[in-house]
Amino acid sequence: MIQPISQNISRYPIFKNSAKKDKYNILGKKAALSISDDLDFQRKVVEQNERMIKIAGISAILLLTAAYLPSLKILLEISNNKKHKMPALIRDFKSLANDDKVMTIDNCKSINKDLKSILERQINYVKAGSDVVSQTGKPQANNRLLLYGSTGVGKSYFAKIFAKSLDAEYMEVMYSDYNSMWAGEGVENLKKVFEKILKTTEKNPDKKYVVTFNEIDAMVAPADKVADKTAGTRWVSILEERSVFLNYLEILKEKAPNVTVIGTTNISPKNNGLDRAAMSRFQNLVEVPYPDKECLYEALKMNLDKIKNKDKFISENDTQLKDLAQKMADRKFSFRNLEYIVNDAKGYHLDDSVSGKKNDFKFEYLKKAEQNLKLSDGELEKTSNKT
Repeated sequence: MIQPISQNISRYPIFKNSAKKDKYNILGKKAALSISDDLDFQRKVVEQNERMIKIAGISAILLLTAAYLPSLKILLEISNNKKHKMPALIRDFKSLANDDKVMTIDNCKSINKDLKSILERQINYVKAGSDVVSQTGKPQANNRLLLYGSTGVGKSYFAKIFAKSLDAEYMEVMYSDYNSMWAGEGVENLKKVFEKILKTTEKNPDKKYVVTFNEIDAMVAPADKVADKTAGTRWVSILEERSVFLNYLEILKEKAPNVTVIGTTNISPKNNGLDRAAMSRFQNLVEVPYPDKECLYEALKMNLDKIKNKDKFISENDTQLKDLAQKMADRKFSFRNLEYIVNDAKGYHLDDSVSGKKNDFKFEYLKKAEQNLKLSDGELEKTSNKT
């Protein structure tokens, strides 16, 4: 049976030859091909398409190679050149004496009892004179402290309270300060941080220092839990960092007794949540609860800095401020939540000033900001636990 071929077949490249056009009579006339000729035509079309696909594939590979060649070159340079790597962020010690937003133990009388007891013992240790030491001996300082509690509860803030109450120089080390994507570099960066601490504190043996390592969950969690939660071989680097961290705690204990090391973690020691080796390095484990009414009241007054007629405002609204502190305590506000609503309240004052209302800071701004905070850290934690 003779099969018709579409007239638009001339668009294929193999029919550009005029001889073939004549052969198949495609110039406006209906052509007829034998079955063998039709199969030959289809074979040529397939071969032509295969050639085009190969050419397109090779072109794509060449284009991709050209596009990514600079990136590959940079990666090779980074792997062979240390200047491209991520150096440790080594912070300096600083005094908190003039930081008005940080309370002392006297400002926050309702501070956690365990933390207060440890703090007072440390203060007595530092202040003990030679006459006292000669009678009682000088007990070892409680200079290894692990604070645990919910996210945002104020563990880092309590560490600052500790440092300010001791009149100590303060340094805060974040995980991102020494963490690196390069294998082994996180360990080297962590060593540099500790060496900076040792170098500074050994030069000034009569000074007091407090170093806080924030969010050290990976350093104090059991090794099997770290491995379960860490992708790929990253957990091996974390275990190396943990080993360096714990070893340097012992070195500081021997070489720098004037340094108090505080770690903060969200992990509770309950139900074997903490590694035993890590727990043995810290002399005290203290749970930090959400701040109560008295702490929030004092922090609220401290955060109302730079507002016009601050003292007058606090005096005239003292009862309302205490009521607000109680409400925040009932909602389990963290210090972070408190700072947020004070900043939000200042924003409302700014809005009124821009719109032409020349009034002083009003308590209504604080009240509105508190109402606008839908979930405090404590309420958010409660919601998460339910789900």
